[in-house]
Amino acid sequence: MKTQYSDIDTQELDSLIQRVSEAKEHNLALTPEDCQLLIDALLTLASMQENLASNSITIHKLKKLVGMVKSSEKLQTSLAQGNAKKSKKKKPNKSDSPVAKLKPVIVHHEQTNITKGDNCPECDSGKLYKYEPATLLRIIGQSPFQSEQHVMERLRCNACNSYFTAPLPEEVLRDGGVNQKYGYSARSIMGISKFGMGSPYYRQESMQDLLGVPITASSVFDQIEHLANALHPVFRNLCSLAADAAHYYLDDTTNRILDAKPIIKKQRNSTKSKERTGVYTSGLIATLESGQQVTLFETNIGYAGEFIDQILQTRDTSGPPPILMCDGLASNKPSNIHSIMSLCNSHGRRQFYDVMSHFPEEVEYILDRYGVIWHNNSVTIEKKLSDNARLDYHKEHSLPVMQEILAWGQSMLQSKGPQLAKVEENSGLGKAIRYFIKHYEGLVRFCHVAGAQLDNNKIESALKLVVRNRKNAGFYKTQAGASIGDVTMSMIATCAQSGVNAFEYFNLLQRDNQKVIANPEKYLPWNYQENNV
Repeated sequence: MKTQYSDIDTQELDSLIQRVSEAKEHNLALTPEDCQLLIDALLTLASMQENLASNSITIHKLKKLVGMVKSSEKLQTSLAQGNAKKSKKKKPNKSDSPVAKLKPVIVHHEQTNITKGDNCPECDSGKLYKYEPATLLRIIGQSPFQSEQHVMERLRCNACNSYFTAPLPEEVLRDGGVNQKYGYSARSIMGISKFGMGSPYYRQESMQDLLGVPITASSVFDQIEHLANALHPVFRNLCSLAADAAHYYLDDTTNRILDAKPIIKKQRNSTKSKERTGVYTSGLIATLESGQQVTLFETNIGYAGEFIDQILQTRDTSGPPPILMCDGLASNKPSNIHSIMSLCNSHGRRQFYDVMSHFPEEVEYILDRYGVIWHNNSVTIEKKLSDNARLDYHKEHSLPVMQEILAWGQSMLQSKGPQLAKVEENSGLGKAIRYFIKHYEGLVRFCHVAGAQLDNNKIESALKLVVRNRKNAGFYKTQAGASIGDVTMSMIATCAQSGVNAFEYFNLLQRDNQKVIANPEKYLPWNYQENNV
């Protein structure tokens, strides 16, 4: 065979494979150009086999033959383009999401008046043949809920009066029981709309009235309660897993329960009791040893410190102490177990930013120093450094900056002899400096402990679910309603962290409810697919 060499580009070959696959799927003819490229690829493959058999080809030439090495005239251009791309900072894509995107439903439309082989209606001399199909991507809108009336044929025996009813199709039974009015999918959408998107019960009722499928607000609540009951076994299992986590983000935000009555609660680290009325939603993100993250919420008369105490009650004390990231409030410190307190530098920075209008030069200096630290943290994230490597990087680059801020703050408050302090201790800037100095050991923990984080922004971002629901609905009526919200929001947030489609996941938990109750550990957001294939 005569040796045939073709410098085939890998991208061109990939495109050819895709076009051939489409032609096979739709029974299409290939273009002359594609046929020629296919012939070149086959000849190249045959030549490669021949040369390999005779040992008459170099490795470099073989790589070039199969498209792994570009020709020299193309190399300089590609290098220039590569350097230009490196010089430009990559902008994050807002559409990037860990949740898998659903592919569009493909609908084929066939010709009804003409077929392959017919004479051309235009010229009446040519013959029609298969060609590349035209496509249209259409995004359609519809009501979140559709009502279906299933009419099942029944037969009756005229002797014994026995009834024989036609069975429901499998796809109908997968979305609910025989006598169930609202399907699993409807309940899932109601729960995600309310606690994921912040659409209150009455707003869902109003929207459905407009769309012609009326559903009352009380019905929406009832169905979300059914959903929360199906999610609850997994929620309890996530709470158990969170007890032995390696790292916690912790914070809380105010909330409101109309029926909440003042209660007498024992003060932490004290024998005294106190009447309490404040309602808070406490949020926690627990990072497990496996790297998975669990997000949990609890709404009641209590704050974040009491929530972490509750979670840590079942912790195995033989392991290393957990790292707890929170703000500087002493009430956040766990009272029943030793932990490594890592304080939020966003709170420390905010103390300075709030007084910027009165002390612009001093605050600008602090913001600039903190900017260096956050840049360093971004570098560790981009490089995907391990906890130990990240710690070493911060020790080298961020610790000197933190020490610089500390020394600057001390010099601003310190008075030497007749020389007065540069900043009044009780001024806004003085209070910000005192906060930094007082909590310095916790603020700089990320430079001394592997796994400690720089700030508490992650849980503050997760609490936006709570804030959104509070702003739109205003309140919970009862503690039971608040607990339903906690379970549903916790599962939605954990699904988001795990990159799981919450709608499909919630449907499965409802459909396999008895199996979930028996083995909730097999239905966690990050393993339910492999355990339920």
